[in-house]
Amino acid sequence: RTISRYAAESGVVAAQALLDDLVRNAGSPADRARVFEALEQTVQGWGQVPLGTGRYQVVVEDLNGRIDLNRSDPEILEGLLAQFVSRGRAGQLVRTLRGVELGEDADDPGASLEDADVGRGPALMHLEELTRVPGFGDSIPALIAPYVTVRGDGLINVNSAPEPVLAAIPYVGDVRARSVVGARETTGPLASRVDLYSALSEGATQGLDPQLPGLVTEARRVLVIARGWEDGHPYTHEIQAVLEVIPSSLAVGPRTRVHGWTERGR
Repeated sequence: RTISRYAAESGVVAAQALLDDLVRNAGSPADRARVFEALEQTVQGWGQVPLGTGRYQVVVEDLNGRIDLNRSDPEILEGLLAQFVSRGRAGQLVRTLRGVELGEDADDPGASLEDADVGRGPALMHLEELTRVPGFGDSIPALIAPYVTVRGDGLINVNSAPEPVLAAIPYVGDVRARSVVGARETTGPLASRVDLYSALSEGATQGLDPQLPGLVTEARRVLVIARGWEDGHPYTHEIQAVLEVIPSSLAVGPRTRVHGWTERGR
């Protein structure tokens, strides 16, 4: 088990060193927008990395490509859920999740979240906990699992977020989400907020917040999942580490830091 854990830890260290190097050498906004893509492609190319009698394998995920269940505005959560259930039910699920007190409107499924006293409720530590929130069951968490996280910072990276995530943002919606996805597929990552505003305003600027709150063009938090094992042994050790990219204006030395770390063996 010691070898398996050492191998998994080595995978995290290797991924962080690579991310740090990519961030350090990203000299332009366009380069920074492509950092996660380069990280993901390089890590995929590693495959199973030998380390003495052990091996490790790494996958990475841009947490800013998902909606954070703990930090995102309730309107964004409702926008995501409403893509899978009715708008009224989506609002009620968000109220339940966030511990909202509705007072007289408590029994009104159409009550607006804007009229509610929106609380944060207890933070979810794991996505699996969502199945224990009244009203969610097993089916709804399974539907939204590809689009949510509990380890993000509340910001959404327009260059990695799938269309349902972008569409959940109130001032973006379905049409603008498709426009952003189409723009990045046609011309590559959106390198600046100017590029993003241009993609979002394609067709009309009505209702578009010029400040583009909550949106970024680069990864800020990256999840590294490293699995290690010893040849000929069934035990596998897994480490999930959340790496936070330090803003260039604040970075002295390393450009990333470990924000969270969990381990398990099986």
